Amino acid sequence: MIGRRLVLGTALLPFAGRGAMAAPADINFRIMRGGSQVGTHGVRFRDEGDLLRARTEMRIRVTLAGFTVFRFTQDTEEAWRGERLVALESRADRNGTPGFCSAVGELNGLRLRGTAGEALLPPNAAPLTWWRAATLLSANVPLFDVREGRAVQPRLERMPQAGGQRIRVIGGEGAEVAYDARGNWTFFATTGEDGSSVTYERS
Repeated sequence: MIGRRLVLGTALLPFAGRGAMAAPADINFRIMRGGSQVGTHGVRFRDEGDLLRARTEMRIRVTLAGFTVFRFTQDTEEAWRGERLVALESRADRNGTPGFCSAVGELNGLRLRGTAGEALLPPNAAPLTWWRAATLLSANVPLFDVREGRAVQPRLERMPQAGGQRIRVIGGEGAEVAYDARGNWTFFATTGEDGSSVTYERS
């Protein structure tokens, strides 16, 4: 099985001071395991006045001898005002087990609720939805996992590379994420619980 490892999914501040700029281009990835496509991961953006909305859809299905052995779906909607997340709703299903997360900006922080419980995070807290480079490239940003609404504290190794940045996420499922010089999400990789290599390819 791929299991949970698969769905984990400040030099660059691509969405700072957006003003009247157009929404970012939509993102589409094929999810590859052992050289075969097992799913898709897409992000759609739209502007609503001073809000940027991002809708993420992830669909994963692994089969063996014609039978589905692993299934995961996730739908997440984020609303950003400048550099602050003001609202988030996420629903996930892993092999029939549901998970949810919601976040709402309050005067004194970000109210997080989910399968894992409830917490008040600092106002600059951000979700691990991967598309936003500033989330991982900025220092001291509290992070949370949208699958269950759980605060997480991974160690991040930031590695500048030609034409962008690569980040290694250490802890939890672990991952490698890359962004180009404009902050566009270009790469993602992790390892399944069965040891298989999982990578994202732009489509």
